[in-house]
Amino acid sequence: MQWSGVEFIGTEWNGMERNVTGAEIVLLRYSLCDRGRSCRKIGVEWVGAEWSGVEGSGVEWTGVEWNGVEWNGMDWSGVEWNEVEWNGLEWNGMERSGMEWSGVEWNGVEWSGVEWSGVEYSGVEWSGEECSGVEWNGMDWSGVEWNGVEWSGVECNGVEWNGMDWSGVEWNGVESNGMEWSGMDWSGMEWNGVNGMEWSEVEWNGLEWNGMEWN
Repeated sequence: MQWSGVEFIGTEWNGMERNVTGAEIVLLRYSLCDRGRSCRKIGVEWVGAEWSGVEGSGVEWTGVEWNGVEWNGMDWSGVEWNEVEWNGLEWNGMERSGMEWSGVEWNGVEWSGVEWSGVEYSGVEWSGEECSGVEWNGMDWSGVEWNGVEWSGVECNGVEWNGMDWSGVEWNGVESNGMEWSGMDWSGMEWNGVNGMEWSEVEWNGLEWNGMEWN
């Protein structure tokens, strides 16, 4: 599946409920979801899909459940996600292996009440990312594994991570090189059982760590 130069402008994917197993079917079904149809993507496999130059502006993904989704060998190069709202999302048992997010811009994104349970980030490369004005409120990252993840030249400015629960998160072989996290608010976060992190040449400017627990 190749989504090159695709624009999702003002699209609403609300309460999506649909059983699909192939990437081509997913592509066909999305044209119906912006009419408020229920389309839940259960057991969807997006293997080797290429999302290059995709622009998702003003997209709303509300109450979407992505259970058992496999994103293998995905290329999200040059993707722009502006003013996207991901509210009440559940990403359970997701596997993001060999993903490359190069030059991705996440501006004004709001992830509220998102559950990332049992998510595995293996061999993910986040290069040249820009996260501006992102809000991650009340997120639950329970049992998430970040193995061999590389964050190179990532800029996260004005990001708010409030009431985050990072319990049982494993960060193994994670490299955060040249990252700028400016004006971040990490209030009430719990980092329990965080292992083997390597933070090289990281700049933490104007950070607020309020009520943080690093156990």
